Amino acid sequence: ARARMTVIPIDQKLTTLANIISIEINDCKADFTFKDIPNEPPENINPSMQSFTNWYYSHYLNNYINGGELSIKIPSEVSTDCKSFLLSIDYQINDPKAGIQFVMPKSEEHFKKSSHAFTSGHYNSSRLWLPCLDNYWSLCTWSLSFNVNASMIAVSNGELTKKIIDNDGKNVTFYYKLDVPTAAPNIGFAIGYFEIYVDPKIPTITHFCLPGLLPLLKYTVTSFHTVYKLYQDILSARFPFKSYKHVFISESYNDYTAYSSFSILNIRLLHSARVIEQHHTSRRLMAVALAQQYFGCFVEIESWNDWWLVAGIAGYLSTIFIKKLFGNSEYKYFIHKEMEALSDYEFDGLPLPPLHTDETLSQVNTDTSIASQRDRIPINYHPYFTFPTQLEMFKRRSQLIMRMIEIRIGEESLLQAFNKLLTLANTAAKHHSHSSQWGNILISTKHFLKTIHLVSGKDIKEFINQWVCRSGIPLFKGSFSFNRKRNTLELELMEKQDKSQFGFYVGPLTICVQEVDGSYTHTLQIEESTYHYDISCHSKSKKNKKKKIPLSNGDETEINFSNADSDSPVLWVRVDPDMHWLRKIVFDQPDYMWQYQMKYERDPLAQYLAVESLKKYVTPDSIQCLTEVINDRHIYYRIRIAAVNALAQCATKTASDWALQRCPIVTSLINIYRKMFGSRSCQNIPRYNNFSYMIGYFIQKAIPIALGTVRDSHGKCPPEILDFIIDLVKYNDNSQNEYTDSYYISSLIDALTNAVSPATTVIGMGESNFSLSEESKIVLPEITHALNYEKIAASYRNCISVSCIKNIRKSQKHGHIPPKSDVFKMYASYPFFQDIREAALDQLADFIKVESSIEDLRWMFSFIENDPVPSMRHYALQAIIKNAPFSNRRKTNSVLNNVEFVERLWNLIGLRCDAMELYTELYGRSTPECIPPILNSPGVFIDLQRRTSRPNISPSMSFDDISIKLSKPSTPQTAASHNSDDDGSSVVSGQDVLKVKIKLGDSVVSGASVATETINPGSKRGSSDDVKSHKKHKHKHKKSSKQSSPFSSSQ
Repeated sequence: ARARMTVIPIDQKLTTLANIISIEINDCKADFTFKDIPNEPPENINPSMQSFTNWYYSHYLNNYINGGELSIKIPSEVSTDCKSFLLSIDYQINDPKAGIQFVMPKSEEHFKKSSHAFTSGHYNSSRLWLPCLDNYWSLCTWSLSFNVNASMIAVSNGELTKKIIDNDGKNVTFYYKLDVPTAAPNIGFAIGYFEIYVDPKIPTITHFCLPGLLPLLKYTVTSFHTVYKLYQDILSARFPFKSYKHVFISESYNDYTAYSSFSILNIRLLHSARVIEQHHTSRRLMAVALAQQYFGCFVEIESWNDWWLVAGIAGYLSTIFIKKLFGNSEYKYFIHKEMEALSDYEFDGLPLPPLHTDETLSQVNTDTSIASQRDRIPINYHPYFTFPTQLEMFKRRSQLIMRMIEIRIGEESLLQAFNKLLTLANTAAKHHSHSSQWGNILISTKHFLKTIHLVSGKDIKEFINQWVCRSGIPLFKGSFSFNRKRNTLELELMEKQDKSQFGFYVGPLTICVQEVDGSYTHTLQIEESTYHYDISCHSKSKKNKKKKIPLSNGDETEINFSNADSDSPVLWVRVDPDMHWLRKIVFDQPDYMWQYQMKYERDPLAQYLAVESLKKYVTPDSIQCLTEVINDRHIYYRIRIAAVNALAQCATKTASDWALQRCPIVTSLINIYRKMFGSRSCQNIPRYNNFSYMIGYFIQKAIPIALGTVRDSHGKCPPEILDFIIDLVKYNDNSQNEYTDSYYISSLIDALTNAVSPATTVIGMGESNFSLSEESKIVLPEITHALNYEKIAASYRNCISVSCIKNIRKSQKHGHIPPKSDVFKMYASYPFFQDIREAALDQLADFIKVESSIEDLRWMFSFIENDPVPSMRHYALQAIIKNAPFSNRRKTNSVLNNVEFVERLWNLIGLRCDAMELYTELYGRSTPECIPPILNSPGVFIDLQRRTSRPNISPSMSFDDISIKLSKPSTPQTAASHNSDDDGSSVVSGQDVLKVKIKLGDSVVSGASVATETINPGSKRGSSDDVKSHKKHKHKHKKSSKQSSPFSSSQ
């Protein structure tokens, strides 16, 4: 490939061009020096995340500031006084491991039409396939050409200007031109035998998909024009590019990747009108990808420190789409779940660094030139040093903080700020040939604050300092009591500090008290970690009679006070009801108040929280309230599903009450199902499937799954539940339904999986005399039938196979079938569909954790090293992270915590951030404890394959502190010689054994000499003698199982 670019020098005394790989400058050959960042850590580095991070960051920083990965010397023939240079870069990529992905099916001929290639990978990955300045603040315009097979189509950034067929007619060249200044990470392409669909509503939008998927594509993008027009309306700005393209491909690294003027999406998002579940997910992800065209692809960041802005604005715009298309209830539920996921990670996961660091917000930097950004590379937020899970949490936190800004300045003012940023960027982008005018295309935190102040008149600097420049979220635990004499509500709030640098929250907090005479809002000022507040009530004590009560939304309703405290006018209390703050709240109030909140509060979030709390109170009134919720068709369907799950938990908690009879709650749930979906002539048999009432469809799926979780006092699932679920599977009939029942059958198999109870096992029973339990004889035939039927008629996204794989693992864990991993390895292998492979990897990771299987762990690492699909290698590492066999944070251990595991994981550290995250989860930032101290101390490394020895000396030790003695064996056949290699290291030769005596400094080994050890160069890895020899040391450490070297396999 050849890249030609025009570079405008800023320094008139320029003698070298940095960060550019070049062959010619103004048609004159130029010398260059390549200094790529190494992917693998050196052998003598201490195997800890702290050491690796410091080493890698020093290499990256040195390359970034002192010449880039490749420096090119300007030839003497080229005048340094010229205003610009023309660089012609010839380069070749052979078998790329990242950056570009090739999907080449090897099956039948008609499948070869599915071959395609596309750009793929992590943020900041363009350098892997394109010589460029690989950051978001180095902008330029682009002209791209692709020479491909005549029957293929190339899709890339900008406008297709022309298409020229070669003279022989075999190839065709596509020419694209992008006039909008764009950074290299937002440049990409996709090439394949695509089918084309022009959007009938907006002709400037074009959709591409693989052969045979056009009908699915047409339905998936049916309503895409609505979000396209919505963004233009709320931002009061036109789409920043002349056209927009969707390309749906397989095996993509992410479900969606946004590039300037086009997006690459996974074919998993395509679906037909018969699939219900995928509708919401596909439209939301396409909306996020489109929002990133405005902020992320067009308006780009000024430094890595500002990535939270484009992530937060794009996420915020997508939530507006959710509210407009799916309603306010779905919007509030989505925000609540995002906040819940973030808070769970903040308190249980690895610490999150701040979103923005290293800059003083009190001074606004007006110099937006590209050269001024060179030293702005904070390690906390660079994609090379950030874990994938942390990046996902960054996105969540960023969009939630953007919503908090909206609450403080108003939605209209925030949208005006977005409009101003887009207007300035549009004006700057019109100067195609004047890069000095492109500064307004870049966005920084300082400029964002200035824009907010201009449009709203409000200064949110302190807010940014608290929520953006610091990490963490507050946890509030609260309760209250009513003082009858003073007619006051005595509220107690306790704030818990998480492990981040957030500290204690100081600021306002809203308390909403529903009283007999109406709803009253109180704003409290939080100043300490534990606070007591006295809130005066506006109402007097109520009498036990019905009365119309005014609610917060202005409605009036009658409430029966027979179950309430007659002396208290308080009906229920809510803390931060509108989610104004990023927080986690645990609030306690009597069960009857939760019941009132569920029945009479009109806010769907309040109803959902009430249902979640009622499962803690197993009382007849609570059970009756939950039952009424399920039967009420006017209540938001997610609340009804939550009520179903809450009732199932209540049934388990009351197991001792129905030990010898049927559980009344179970009977009630079964009767609800039969009443809603049972045949009119015989309610024990379900009706023909009819999913046209989609809310009922989700309830129909939820009830069997919830019933499967019910357990009696012996921990067994009641037999009537298993019979009920089996009947649903057997009598399922979808012949008259316009929607597919793939996900419904999948939910029934999930219900069977939940219903699997632990089997009674006999110690010492082998696989040969293993007998199935009566429960397994019922469940396993259905699982086998479903898997076999999938081979004939596959379900959508193979969702039935995914559920069956989970059921097999659950049956293994509960002792119904022998624990074997072969089935999971088979389904995890290429070329099974992506969803099947992911499910198999999840179960295999769980198998490794529970069974402590070293062989399967080795297979998993071979998969990570060799699988042809990058996204699956990424997913395999994430599966191990989620099911870590041991954890440094939780202080758990395993026989898998050995040196071999450390070695193989350490070899992956330099290749992907997932390995860094797993290493940190298992061992923290320090050196793994399973490595013997002698291997982690200053001394000598003996490479038995190369037969060399190298001293590993700490800066505080001198050469006099280390003595090495090599002794010859007594027999001449095994004589060893000690020579000097060319690089200065010692060379050891021998046929059998070698005796080495090493003495370290007194400060390291307390003056003791290391005992003589016998090292066999020909022995296989796994000898326990290496570990046993370390018992003679005075160091205390945990023994390694079978391994002795934390370094490369050749050592």
